[in-house]
Amino acid sequence: MRRHRSCHLLCLAGAMLLAAPAGAEDLESLRALVRAQGVSGREQAVSREILSRLPAGDQGEIDNMGNLTVTVGSGRPLRLILAVMDEPGYVVTRIQEDGYLRVRRLPRLPLPPLFDQYFVGQPLQVESPGDSPPINAVSAVLSTHLQRGRRVAASGPPRDEDLLVDLGARSADQARAAGIRLLSPVTLEKSLVDLAGDRVSGFALDDRVGCEALLRLANGLDRSRLKGQLVLAWAAQSWVGARGAQRLARRFAPDEVIVVDLYAPDPSGWPTMEPGGTGGKGPFLARSKAEDSGTRQLAEQLRRSARDGKIPFQEIKFGSLNDGVPFQKHPVAVVGIPVRYPGTPAEVVDLGDLDGLSRWLKGYLEGRP
Repeated sequence: MRRHRSCHLLCLAGAMLLAAPAGAEDLESLRALVRAQGVSGREQAVSREILSRLPAGDQGEIDNMGNLTVTVGSGRPLRLILAVMDEPGYVVTRIQEDGYLRVRRLPRLPLPPLFDQYFVGQPLQVESPGDSPPINAVSAVLSTHLQRGRRVAASGPPRDEDLLVDLGARSADQARAAGIRLLSPVTLEKSLVDLAGDRVSGFALDDRVGCEALLRLANGLDRSRLKGQLVLAWAAQSWVGARGAQRLARRFAPDEVIVVDLYAPDPSGWPTMEPGGTGGKGPFLARSKAEDSGTRQLAEQLRRSARDGKIPFQEIKFGSLNDGVPFQKHPVAVVGIPVRYPGTPAEVVDLGDLDGLSRWLKGYLEGRP
C-alpha cells in the first residue's frame, strides 16, 4: 500500500513539474537583466546583456541616446514594440576628503516618497570605468545622535542628499584609486528572488520584465509569418522624461506602437493610483482615453488575438507618464503584467503572466493564436 502511495506522489510531483510555465524553467536571462546596472543615461550594461542574448545574425543598433533596436523584415506595416531599459538610481556628485561619496537621484518622474530610504543600510554598486566590474559599497545616513545641537533638526525620511556611500576608502585619493569618478552611477546590488509558486521579486522588475519579453520575441518569433517590418526597441532614459522614446518617435514613422511596460506614474499632485491587475491572472492591456480610430482598432486587434489564443488578460488603468506618450500621432497600446510594490526593491511579478504576455505578443505578430 505504501509503495502505491509513493508511486502516486511521484507521479503527481512529475505532473506538477511538467505543468510549470515555461518562464519558471529558465530564469537565467531575467536574472542577468535584473543584476545589470542601468541607471538612466548609463544603460550600457543592460544593452550588452541583451545583445549577448539576441539570435545569431540579428544586428543590434545603439543610437546616440542609448536606445537599442533590432529590425526584422521590410515594408509595411511598420510595427514598433518598445520596452524600457533604465532604472531609477543615483550619480556621484562629491567625493569627500574622508572617502565617503555623496549622491543625487536622477529621475524626474515621481517615485514613492520613501524611495531614498529604501537605499539606507543596503549593499550598493558603483559603476567603474570601462568594462570593469562594479565597485561594491554600502549606504548609510548620519546618525541622529551626531545631529544633536545642530540649528536645523533632521525631519522626515532620508533624502538623496542625506545618503553617505561607503566603499571602504578612507580618503578621497583612495576612492579615486578604486575607480570612483564624479557622475558614476550608483544603484542597489540587485538579484532576483524566488518566491512561492511562480512569483519572483527584485528591483527594477517593472522595466526588466519588458526587456525579457522582447528578448523572447526576438528568439521565438516565426519570422516567415511576419508581415511588413518589425522594430524591437529597448528604450533608454525613460525615467528622466522618456527621452529615448522621444528619439525613437523622431526616427521612425510606425503604423502602430506597442509599449511593453509594467508601471508608469502619474504627475505629482494627482490622486494616488494603486497598481492595476491581479498577479497570476494573465497579462494586461492598459485602458486608453485616446479617441483616434487607429488606437481603438489596435486595442481591439490585441483583444481578439488574446481571445483567439485563449490567453486570459486584464484591462486596467495605467499611469499617464509612460513611453507611449511621444507616439501620440500613431496608434499606441500599452501591455504588460501586474506588478506589486512598484518603485521598491521588492517588486513582485508572476512568471505565468510573463509567459502569457510572450505568447500573446508572438501570436499577434504572427497573425495566429
